[in-house]
Amino acid sequence: MDSRIRFNQEELQLLYAACMSYGDKLSEIKKNIPNENGIILDGLTDRAKDSWNLARKITEYMEE
Repeated sequence: MDSRIRFNQEELQLLYAACMSYGDKLSEIKKNIPNENGIILDGLTDRAKDSWNLARKITEYMEE
């Protein structure tokens, strides 16, 4: 079963912007948490990186 979803360029741009914005917001939240370390900050950092990496992957589809 093929469960692919096809997006047009406008939809890809919207997804890209959403991923970048989410990653940026997580990064800002991390900066504003005083005296916190460990699991919480690591989790925020990982989620931000995941979001930015997904945005990077989206750009590959935008170029096709």
